[in-house]
Amino acid sequence: MEKTSRRSHPAAPYVAPFLIYMVFLAAEGRVAAVHVIYPLKTLAVAAALVWAWRGVREALQTRAGQAFGALVGVLALGVWIAPEALGWTKTDFTTGNFNPTWFESPHREVLTAVRVAGAVLVVPVMEELFWRGWLIRWLVNEDFRSVPVGTFTWRSFAITVVFFGLEHGSLWHVGMITGALYNGLLYRTRSLRACMIAHAVTNLLLAAYVLATGRWGYW
Repeated sequence: MEKTSRRSHPAAPYVAPFLIYMVFLAAEGRVAAVHVIYPLKTLAVAAALVWAWRGVREALQTRAGQAFGALVGVLALGVWIAPEALGWTKTDFTTGNFNPTWFESPHREVLTAVRVAGAVLVVPVMEELFWRGWLIRWLVNEDFRSVPVGTFTWRSFAITVVFFGLEHGSLWHVGMITGALYNGLLYRTRSLRACMIAHAVTNLLLAAYVLATGRWGYW
């Protein structure tokens, strides 16, 4: 019997990078050397995205709305930092799993660069492929490739927003609001690329905020 390639399953390119990410994320909570796990996670997920790229091109054909996506990304930054800035949360964001001041130069600069690169270049692509490239369409029809990017149903909207929020742990509430913004962007532009741009801009600006203020809890 001929073996079936993993790539032949249409969902695999969308789901595999996310599953790899989640495995490493679970390990980060159990391994003290998070500064080692994070670079490995970034490299592993990036390699999975390279492997997956041919299988996801059908969802990336529309290039519209990328400038609008950048504006949504700026708005989403406000969603993330507003609860602390307005005193709506008691979370201490000055502590976190990763703090570059723990390390001497040049390790500090290298680890910080990897952290930012992972947050800006890898995570937005991986998450958007999973949440808004695959799951939001699969919830409409299991033959998800038959569902045009940006198709709206209340069920798929609500489920992706809730689980996107839960993925962000104690910040689930701002994660849900951000997920709703990215979903709205998808419906408005029908462009997964625009969602990736929005997500990358949010993460880039949040990284700049973290580095400027020492609010390591966001990382």
